[in-house]
Amino acid sequence: MNLSGRNALVTGGASGIGAAVAEALVKAGSTVTIVDINQEALKATGARLNVRAEVLDVSSSEAWADFIAAHDHFDLVHLNAGITTHRNVLDGPTDPLSPPLVRMTDDEYRRAIGVNVDGVVFGARAVIPEMCERRTGDIVVTASVAAFVPIPPDPIYGLTKYAVSGLVKSLSPRLAEYGVCISAICPGFVDTPLIGERARDWIAELGMPLMKTQQVVDAVSTSLIRRVNGAHWIVLPDQDPILHEQATVPFPTNPQ
Repeated sequence: MNLSGRNALVTGGASGIGAAVAEALVKAGSTVTIVDINQEALKATGARLNVRAEVLDVSSSEAWADFIAAHDHFDLVHLNAGITTHRNVLDGPTDPLSPPLVRMTDDEYRRAIGVNVDGVVFGARAVIPEMCERRTGDIVVTASVAAFVPIPPDPIYGLTKYAVSGLVKSLSPRLAEYGVCISAICPGFVDTPLIGERARDWIAELGMPLMKTQQVVDAVSTSLIRRVNGAHWIVLPDQDPILHEQATVPFPTNPQ
């Protein structure tokens, strides 16, 4: 990618996929801002990549409004911040009458919805007006293969990824009218701090290897280069990104 002169924002940028994507954007010439709520990791990653690093609670619409008001425009936005609940539910009882949904507390549920869904909705709402006014911009959302297949140990995570997938599909036709491209990357299981030991055991039982973050970075790069409106890029081990579905409006590679 050649993204010289582009201002980029990555949420959940302190570690994992977000940090890897931020590094790739820096190498491609972008001026990058990463946000996260993990202050210690945020400070370390910001210093390592030499990028602006700021604390932002993506689940707060007020925090988003304040953040956007304090910054210039963003050309590229990767709404990546996400959490799982399986660390708790996998350690719970194995009674079949007590499945993960039943064991989940209200706080765990609200937090998952807040980060995984509200963080995307509020983030998109914050950056879309300015992008539409300039008639250009790219938004990439981190969804998951959980938007297409069951994830029994973490049904609420699956719910959130179905939700953001639906948001991308529904936003894309109108945004296309303004030259703004929104797409989703849908990785399988990625080796990041989100994956706890019990989850690693469950994934091993499925026979699916954990992917390196570089594969997800490649998918983000593909989405930014191809600019396919409403696209969902499936990311599986040892495969190039797979275009799963798309809207009917194509985009030029180098919009004016």
